[in-house]
Amino acid sequence: MRVAVDFGTSSTCVVASINGREPQVVVVDGQPLMSSAVYAAPDGTLFVGQEAERQAAVDPSRYEPNPKRRIDEGDLLLGDNVLRVTDVVNAVLKRAVTEARRLAGDAEVELLVLTHPADWGATRTRLLRQAANGLARQVALVPEPVAAAVYHAATFAPADLNSERTVEFSGRPGDALAVLDLGGGTVDVSVVQRMPGSPADRSSPAKRAGFQVLATRGDPSFGGADVDQALLEHVGSLVSSVDPPEWRKLVEGRELTDRRRRRVLRQDVRGAKETLSRHAYTDVPMPPPFADAHVTREDLERLIAGPLGRAVELTVAAIGDSGLRPKQLTAIFLVGGSSRIPMVSRLVHERTGVVPTTLDQPETVVARGALRAVLIDPDRTGSLAGSAVSRLGAPPDRRPEPQRPQFPPGPHQPSAPPQSAFSPLNATRPQGPPSPPMGQQGIAPPPWRPGEPSRDTKPAERGGKGKKTPWIIAAAVVVVAAVVGGVLFAVNSGEDEPEGRALAQYDYRFIAPMDWTQTDDRVADRQVVIHPSDSLTGDDLVVAQEYVMNYDATVDRQKLVDDLSKSAAEDPNQKYSGYNGSATYAGKTVIYYRETKPKARVDWYVVAQGKIRVHIGCQYGTGSPLEQRVSAACEQVVKTMAVVN
Repeated sequence: MRVAVDFGTSSTCVVASINGREPQVVVVDGQPLMSSAVYAAPDGTLFVGQEAERQAAVDPSRYEPNPKRRIDEGDLLLGDNVLRVTDVVNAVLKRAVTEARRLAGDAEVELLVLTHPADWGATRTRLLRQAANGLARQVALVPEPVAAAVYHAATFAPADLNSERTVEFSGRPGDALAVLDLGGGTVDVSVVQRMPGSPADRSSPAKRAGFQVLATRGDPSFGGADVDQALLEHVGSLVSSVDPPEWRKLVEGRELTDRRRRRVLRQDVRGAKETLSRHAYTDVPMPPPFADAHVTREDLERLIAGPLGRAVELTVAAIGDSGLRPKQLTAIFLVGGSSRIPMVSRLVHERTGVVPTTLDQPETVVARGALRAVLIDPDRTGSLAGSAVSRLGAPPDRRPEPQRPQFPPGPHQPSAPPQSAFSPLNATRPQGPPSPPMGQQGIAPPPWRPGEPSRDTKPAERGGKGKKTPWIIAAAVVVVAAVVGGVLFAVNSGEDEPEGRALAQYDYRFIAPMDWTQTDDRVADRQVVIHPSDSLTGDDLVVAQEYVMNYDATVDRQKLVDDLSKSAAEDPNQKYSGYNGSATYAGKTVIYYRETKPKARVDWYVVAQGKIRVHIGCQYGTGSPLEQRVSAACEQVVKTMAVVN
């Protein structure tokens, strides 16, 4: 079973695929969307969704309607309970996963895919991962615009997945589209470009190519909930004159009766907003002594013309940031529940000259695309739907007892390795497409290293909004790469950093040169690979991989030096040489060693801080003319490598 959760500001969408079948939206409380609201009862019970909304009528102080907006705050005070934000988010995700598991007789979830805004940095995505701890054997993250792009670009044949045909986004590398996501609490705009597919499957680029986020913009202050509030205030202007004190009591009263009436009124206002997306007018039923309110689409458009105009300007700005013009886009897609408002499509068309595209149930597009994003690439997070055996490793509590850290194998293994060496923990190789080759060889995920605790081990937390590190302040957009092949976010460099693109993944961050492209992201192994942009499948590359240790290398660096030295000396293939525990490179003190391979050499540099160490491997193909470029890129990656935990 695989589950995708689009955790939204006001609503959450859940999609599940069982035994490789077509992903389906999970109905929660009779609806395709589940409220993201949480209510903390006095006994510590956390209610989620409609249950939370009902309980809120009892004590609003224990109610949090939009936990996603509180992700930076660390702790929440709900009533007299102080809760970690990750625990509150966990309650929402747990409810979503539990509802999905009901579809499969409470089966274990093999893979949980979570979506997030494109501009979320390492801190927020790490919190999201932590909130999902224990809910699935494997957790993967996908940026929301990438998930939307994958869904809209889907070209699955009915024989592969019995999916409806969506508007087809051309499979040619370089084609770009814009995604305008009007959610419950935010506006997010991203421009996404298709990256080259693997030469292993040129016949099916939709199944092999990934997406590159060229630019992203957002407005965290406006969403569907703000539309509801504007319409409620308009209704008040129509009916409140009958009895102003009673109206104030209705919208502000603290008595249980007032809160219940207010909850019903807000539901009716939200329903009126949705009706106005289909009809020119509707009536909002009102409690006594007020008469029912008559509202029109023209009224609604007048109320929200300003914010929607700003959303469209954000779209134009994001397109400009990407270096493209609107007419150069293949399409502009509208997602999110508020994209149903007809004015949105009209304004986008008037401003850009492009007729935007939206589908039925636009609020489910991101979740449905997130699961497809993993399903279409078997070499990154799991096997294709229908494969007999998954490549996911055993859960952390089933891994062997610690011994000591070892070297990661080089980034290249034979493209058709023996079955015993193909996947983590000696799992059987799945049936399906082979690993994506790079030059004459392909990346194989290294096994879990003894001596290291589970990668789900909770890292030390950084501070909230006011404790950003300098690189966060310098970056215009911090990039979080996800399981879709080659997801890359372009950012503007600060004056103190080399020019390039910031990759902030897992617990490390570095700046890749502008003329280099991310070509692989091994989520299970916390490994990232970059290639020269004009040689995406060659042997010349740089790889970074994270390991979590069970001791603090900052306090006891010598232990790490000794452990790695011993591992190098005991290597039966004697492929490691030149070991130096105190080498100086790119202005840093690093651990250095060289790996010799049949058709390449790899210079490895180890950067460690606390319990995190990152191995940076710089691979030079034998006789390659790109040696100087690899050397320069290697120096930049090592120089800018930072453990952000």
